[in-house]
Amino acid sequence: MNWIEEARAKAGRFVTIEKIEQGGALQARADRADGVAFYFRVARDGQEVRARIGLFDAAQPPRALTANKSGGWSLAGARARAVQLAVENQQVDGGLAAQHRAQAQHRRSTRAEKDALADFTVQCLFDAYVNFLEQRRKTDVRDARNTLRRFLALDPALADKPAHAATAQDFVRGLRSMTERGLVRQPGKVRSYAHAAYRTAMFAATDPSIPARFEAFQVTSNPLATIRAIPARADKRPLSVTELRTFWRIASETPGTKGALMRLHLLLGGQRIAQFLRLKREDVRGDHIVLFDYKGRRPEPRRHVLPLPSAVVADLALFTGAPFLFSTDGGQTPIRPETLYAWERDAIGDQVEGFKPKRLRSGVETLLASLGISRDLRAQLQSHGLGGVQARHYDDHDYLPEKRTALQTLFNALTE
Repeated sequence: MNWIEEARAKAGRFVTIEKIEQGGALQARADRADGVAFYFRVARDGQEVRARIGLFDAAQPPRALTANKSGGWSLAGARARAVQLAVENQQVDGGLAAQHRAQAQHRRSTRAEKDALADFTVQCLFDAYVNFLEQRRKTDVRDARNTLRRFLALDPALADKPAHAATAQDFVRGLRSMTERGLVRQPGKVRSYAHAAYRTAMFAATDPSIPARFEAFQVTSNPLATIRAIPARADKRPLSVTELRTFWRIASETPGTKGALMRLHLLLGGQRIAQFLRLKREDVRGDHIVLFDYKGRRPEPRRHVLPLPSAVVADLALFTGAPFLFSTDGGQTPIRPETLYAWERDAIGDQVEGFKPKRLRSGVETLLASLGISRDLRAQLQSHGLGGVQARHYDDHDYLPEKRTALQTLFNALTE
């Protein structure tokens, strides 16, 4: 019985073909049906190791000393390879056994690194950033979560990539695709949120206000920093005074809470609607209300005080929710901005050409500017452009009298 027949007869067991002069032995084992593999076995310092050489291929030339393209070996080739391994066993510190242990440890370490990195992917960074926004009570949490998840859904490979290894090109690819599909605002929003997420991770080591978990992402540079900012296309069509008066007339004719909210939206100066709809009952203070502006990087929201003109007091009294005043479920959750936008669009219809709710805010500012209300006071009234050092740290005046005058001027212009 030759060595091939013996190996097949003892399938699954090692059969010694011959001893190797330099030490060890060339062996064979039937690994699977009709498949016999060569092995080199050697022992050193009490440590035994087997190194797999490859499958025996009867089609190989008998004197071929290297494997073919399929990895098949001749007996002569397997013998030559066994001699090489025997020499390595003598020359390598600790022999092949030590070498194999080191290789196994390296594979385990590599797997452990990959497993660890699975918790620090781009997707995980974005999720951690959205949770951070939620902890800071930012009003755009939902928008940030949806925007970033929709973006990564288009590129699963980027989502699974270690956050510290992502490049500008990884993000440009997806942003360009969105732009080429005609999306206007989404690319800019993605770039903004992703930039902020990476900025948070990058400064975690030196900013005590950022949770320590961001340090684990090992982000040392911001791949979004080199991507040109994608500005949103501003709507250059603020509602004209005539269109604002049309809005006011329709709002005055619309019954119930829908009409009341439309009137409040306009007569309180065209506030950011998401911010306005989160008004709580406890923040209605007799002759004024207090909103909270969470926009920007500020760790605490900015208090935004608004006077209540007499023309809106009755409208405000129609809402009884608590804690959220404007609510359809008794105050547990505020009315969503999309809901108010839909009410306004349905009520306006085609009476104002190309009506969009965002045009109301710019229309109010434009009208007030034409009536002599200063830029600074308009900024105070609509809570924008107040990021300077003076506004943040020194100017604590609530501007209630000035805002009341501005809102009365607006009311007079709408009802002339």
